[in-house]
Amino acid sequence: MSGILALIVALVLTAPFGDATAAAIDTTDGMTIDVTVEVVGTYEAVLIRPFSTFEELAPTALQNLGGNEWGGAVVLPTAEDWFVVFDAIEPDGTSVRSDTALLSDLGVDPVVIAGEPEAPVSRSIDSSTWWLIIGAVLALAALGALAWWTFSDGSEVASDSETGKDTEPEVDPVEGAPSDQGSAEDTT
Repeated sequence: MSGILALIVALVLTAPFGDATAAAIDTTDGMTIDVTVEVVGTYEAVLIRPFSTFEELAPTALQNLGGNEWGGAVVLPTAEDWFVVFDAIEPDGTSVRSDTALLSDLGVDPVVIAGEPEAPVSRSIDSSTWWLIIGAVLALAALGALAWWTFSDGSEVASDSETGKDTEPEVDPVEGAPSDQGSAEDTT
């Protein structure tokens, strides 16, 4: 586990929240941060909710460190500048939410953070790509038609309309050309 040197900066949140700090402690798989927040009052639990403009992660419960301090380690999927919100849960189940803050505002070193989380890559196909696909399909169809026309058998088959049977033209055995004369029996 690699230790990361972090600037310790405290961000003061609105009441009942006080100073909040965070430091990156590991960036091996994603990023693990150590978070502390001051909460004035008696609360059942304090949660931290990391989110971005396109994704909200599951909340993480912080431990009561005593003296109005709550803290813990939070594992994030990427080393980016996530937004965080703290929720203080009262014994009756109601909650108080803090202001939104960026991890860099809480003291995570900007060198460690790669910027705001990026949205997933869109897999949609734009209209210019559709025209390219249609053109490629039409070109393949035209090549197929040209190949069929070029390599198809060009022999003509004559049809006898009376019998309905197909007959091939007579070929003169001596010259190899079709005969214009009838059969040998048909001499006058």
